[in-house]
Amino acid sequence: MVDDFKFVTDAALGKLAKWLRLLGYDTVVFSKQAGREMLRLADAERRIVLTRRKDMPERQFSGRLYLVEGIEVTHQLKEVIRKYSLKINKQEMFNRCLKCNEKLISVTREEVRNLVPPFVFENSSAYNKCLNCCKIYWTGTHQRNALQYLKQNVLPQ
Repeated sequence: MVDDFKFVTDAALGKLAKWLRLLGYDTVVFSKQAGREMLRLADAERRIVLTRRKDMPERQFSGRLYLVEGIEVTHQLKEVIRKYSLKINKQEMFNRCLKCNEKLISVTREEVRNLVPPFVFENSSAYNKCLNCCKIYWTGTHQRNALQYLKQNVLPQ
């Protein structure tokens, strides 16, 4: 289940974090330099540390830490999915803010009337909103393109 895994990535893995969020996984990007403070956060919030820093596994840390070897986000995502046997569930996808990681809430069409482009308002009926950063999401080509990318590049055939 998606809720079983929570991650924290170092800043170098920001794109990976965005894809994990898209898949529905709670993923925080640690914007400061990866180190002791990031490990304390991971420990306090029971998060798995994902990092590219080769010295991180040598640090004292009782939690889970994974050194991501892939350079391109496609390879990184494949790596993490394989390492943790992450499940890809369409019902869990697109339920987190890609910008700030908060869970999205469903909002009515009328609530977003003046918050989305007119074309979107005319052609979309379902909307989600992040209560933290107020970003609005709707079903569109970005979702179709993300699913196509996952099928072609990431998910096992």
